Amino acid sequence: MNTLGTLCITSESSLDFATLSGDFNPLHLDPVAARRTQFGRTLIHGVCGTLQALDLWLAGNPEVAALNALKVRYARPITQGEDITVLAQSDAEGVRLELVAGGARCQVIEMCLLRTDPGARLQPEFREPSAQPRVCEAPSIDNCQGDAGAVELIWDPALARRLFPHACAALPARQLASLIATTQIVGMKCPGLHSVYSNLELQFADAADLASNSQLHYRVETADARFNRVVLSVGNAYVQGAVEAFFRAKPANQARMAEVVATVPPDCFTGQRALLVGASRGLGEVMAKVLAAGGAEVALTYARGKSDAETVADDIASERARPIVLQHDVLAGEPGAEVAAFCDDMTHLYYLASPIIDKGESGRWNGELFRTFCRFYIDGLATLLEHLQRVVGKQRQMHVFVPSSVFLDGNIKGFDEYIAAKHAAESYAARFSSANANWSLSAPRLPRLHTDQTSGVADSGPEETLQVVVAMLREICPAGQAPSR
Repeated sequence: MNTLGTLCITSESSLDFATLSGDFNPLHLDPVAARRTQFGRTLIHGVCGTLQALDLWLAGNPEVAALNALKVRYARPITQGEDITVLAQSDAEGVRLELVAGGARCQVIEMCLLRTDPGARLQPEFREPSAQPRVCEAPSIDNCQGDAGAVELIWDPALARRLFPHACAALPARQLASLIATTQIVGMKCPGLHSVYSNLELQFADAADLASNSQLHYRVETADARFNRVVLSVGNAYVQGAVEAFFRAKPANQARMAEVVATVPPDCFTGQRALLVGASRGLGEVMAKVLAAGGAEVALTYARGKSDAETVADDIASERARPIVLQHDVLAGEPGAEVAAFCDDMTHLYYLASPIIDKGESGRWNGELFRTFCRFYIDGLATLLEHLQRVVGKQRQMHVFVPSSVFLDGNIKGFDEYIAAKHAAESYAARFSSANANWSLSAPRLPRLHTDQTSGVADSGPEETLQVVVAMLREICPAGQAPSR
């Protein structure tokens, strides 16, 4: 395939597209809400990426007048602000576009185009967009089979031309508005709030003899709770087709501090002065609560989620002393003054920093993804350990906890880069431990526990996560054996 060009969809572009489409799902607009999803960051609207790629292709093919058929596979989400490379290939059968970001193929677009518009004289009654966000619906997959409804076709010529100038010049507004309406169905109606757009297949009709239509209708044809998958038929006078989407897991809630103190003896971690790197949510949140419940003095760090870290600290303060909350980005190099000051007299380091655990593309090695994992799991840890060595020296006893994963015990499809990086991190940890006799280092391979990134795992929940963490920490540092300062 040939490289067509590059593009980037920013948060500002996403807000414009939300206004044009009526899809105000917080996954695309609210960094705080998006951070608590399995993706961990705000994503572009998939359909916006599709139209941006189509617009780029149409810039060099102005003879096109209408869409005949369109098929899109949304293989991987794209982060806002991420550089996107568009690849193109065309033949007598049609045009194929691919969107590549972060070293992975994210969208595959196949389309057939027409040089004339068979329904040029028909114009639907569009609804003007509103910048006022509406509330996303949140149906259950267990009872959405057969659900049906419709969304209005929204169109603002000036806004549409700003986002997709070549597409607006070449293609009928009714076709573009109908395509855009599919994201409103998925993001606002079904699955709605907790949705992932997966596949799209549309056949555009010869609308010359059909009545005008100002809506796009939908009906849930398949709702498979085993895979959280729905297939919806969509259609109006200009297009008929199907959309596949998934119900993504809701944000994971961990055990409250009141539950933790009922499980942990109050003095089993007394003597620990522990720095927890990456403790604003997930496994780090649970470990901070368990250690504090057992009498440890803890400091929590966050990279971007200050409000989440403060919420964890407030929950701990409801039962124990409020922990210190510090900012530390493991990719930024040396720790700041506040973290460095805490390191002067600490006994334990719990290193839980992690990027979003993205899957790679099966059969294709993604070196960029591998390097991202290594920057978190090795480079960030090495920088912090080297700082600690300079501060406390090799002679003072120190315990370092660096979790690994049971993923390394199996061949989990799509996680080659993650597994390789975790193996490399284990190797680094082992070499560090052997070179520092007074520093004990634990790198247990943990099971998949209940966090935002693994909240879809059916056999794990907050209770199991709490039990595993309590047992593990008590084994690593049992009562009365906290390392001396």
